[in-house]
Amino acid sequence: MTPRLRRVWRWLEIDRGGVFQALRLAFAAWLAFAIAALLHVEHAYWAAMPVWVVSQPSRGLLLERAFFRVLGTLIGAGAGFVILWLAAGPGAGIVFLALWVGGNAGLTHILRGVHGYGALMAGMTAAIVVLPSLLTPQAASEVAQARVVCTLIGVAVVTVVTGFFTPVSPREELYRRLRLISQEAQGFAAKAIEAPDLPDSPETERRILAEISDVENAAILISAGSVEGYRRLRHLDALIAATLAVMAAGRAVRARLRRGDTLPADLPRHLNDPAWLAALPGTQLIPEADRLLDALTQQAEAERRLFAVSPRADAASFGDKAVYLAPNRDRSMAFRAGGVAGGATLMAVGLAWAVEWPLAELTAMGVCIFSMVLGQMPRPQVTGVQLLQGMACGVVAALLYRLSLQPYLHGPGAVLVSLIPVFVLGALAQVSVKTTPWAVHANMGFLLTSQAGAAAIPIDHALVSSLAFLSGVALDCAGFTLYPPQAVNHAADAASRIRRDLEAMIRRQGPLPASQWRPHTSRQILRLMLHLGRAGKLGQAAPDGILAALNLGHAVTRLQRLAADPATREGATLVLHRLEGFADHTAETVAELRRLRLADAAVQRALDNTIDGLEAATPVFVFSHAAD
Repeated sequence: MTPRLRRVWRWLEIDRGGVFQALRLAFAAWLAFAIAALLHVEHAYWAAMPVWVVSQPSRGLLLERAFFRVLGTLIGAGAGFVILWLAAGPGAGIVFLALWVGGNAGLTHILRGVHGYGALMAGMTAAIVVLPSLLTPQAASEVAQARVVCTLIGVAVVTVVTGFFTPVSPREELYRRLRLISQEAQGFAAKAIEAPDLPDSPETERRILAEISDVENAAILISAGSVEGYRRLRHLDALIAATLAVMAAGRAVRARLRRGDTLPADLPRHLNDPAWLAALPGTQLIPEADRLLDALTQQAEAERRLFAVSPRADAASFGDKAVYLAPNRDRSMAFRAGGVAGGATLMAVGLAWAVEWPLAELTAMGVCIFSMVLGQMPRPQVTGVQLLQGMACGVVAALLYRLSLQPYLHGPGAVLVSLIPVFVLGALAQVSVKTTPWAVHANMGFLLTSQAGAAAIPIDHALVSSLAFLSGVALDCAGFTLYPPQAVNHAADAASRIRRDLEAMIRRQGPLPASQWRPHTSRQILRLMLHLGRAGKLGQAAPDGILAALNLGHAVTRLQRLAADPATREGATLVLHRLEGFADHTAETVAELRRLRLADAAVQRALDNTIDGLEAATPVFVFSHAAD
């Protein structure tokens, strides 16, 4: 090896294990292509494509991604045939395809984890089936059949060749990380009630919330492909919800202590001692402290079940004290992704059909596929640049291959030999941490534009067809770079949902149980922190008082219960009436509530808690207006 090659090898940072992984990956791609070619499947290069994207760092993720690629491909192929059958003409077919693509693009933000990959494949496969039929309708059946067969071959090969060598997911490490975070949350609550007169610590609160959001976001991927992982995922979510409840209750207790309430002096030091807490007489505790102990009990039970090894520790219920998280469904991102992908497909395919230029189909294909791919990514403005660079490298490599080698390859054997160095280089680039973000797209770009195994074509046609496809990709990347989704705006949308839920609770006739509103508020808190983390502005843009929104929800629930009691109805109803429109005039609402003096002690206590929660959560409601 020459000195220059040694420097390149050191820069790639590929160790011995990485070399073997690259060789397995290259062999899987080569074998999948070989099987499809020997079976005389049209577009045999499609069989190698799943290898590059299904391969994952953990075995469970690989297996689940393989399953959803097959499932999504089957659904997408079926949908493509239905679209062609229902459409009375090309115009209707284009509209139906745009609706299907947009719907599945939106589902990538509704279906959790790897499940969204199935929706992505369903949209892409339908496009691959429908688009060629606009010019050659008789080829639709052959295209769909080849797509499905190649997908099955590629998924089966990469699973068998690499699956046994892929490590299992680091689930236990993630669980231990969450346990440490939950213990830190207990410390947060203990510090809040041990020294209530000290200033608030919003930086600590934001950091803990950001870590919880990060764990929750990673949990679904780490649990993929494992029945045990999904069983424990319910316990993990319960532990997260209970941890949020502990932190919020700690803030609520501190607010009461600042108003002159008292607690046993040793309580802060024993928050993580269930035996001591169980022996504590309930008469010594204020109601907010009871809520804190209840949250601590839920936290301990969720942690016990998360780490339990007995199969009897089922995921169905935690008993009457259960807390849980609402499903992770980002509707604002879904509507944006669906609208962008569906609209881009409608315009690109419609234009390609109108101009009647055969190669325009390739541009439309690029727009359709990669508007979905980029739309489901958290930061497409960054990924889009990498995608375009990688695809450009793949297209250049494909052009060199088509012009320098393809004319001289006669028979499948020669084609298979010619692809060995290409796949090896592509696999080495994919396992290197320095080139992974570009290598996946380069490998896919090479396969899409080289059409390895196809007959040689003239130079000008090869160049124009490659540029036509790349221009579709470039249009998508440019669009997402110039008009990227604003993570801060989506975080503001989460805050807006918290505000709207509280407004609906205030207007509601009758109390809403905490088990019905708390899971959704907790989910929006995590969603808010996740989007701010993606924006890289946790320290700058995250509003203070995020957990106070939970405390305000508890106070409103208490007021609703008191309003249902004839003895306390008048005072509680008055407070709820004064709360209407609180988010638009928070300071005025707080001042007005402070002037109230109620005869009933229970209603006055609920009023005080409402004031504390509303005042502390004011930054959240101010932040929420950015989404309006």
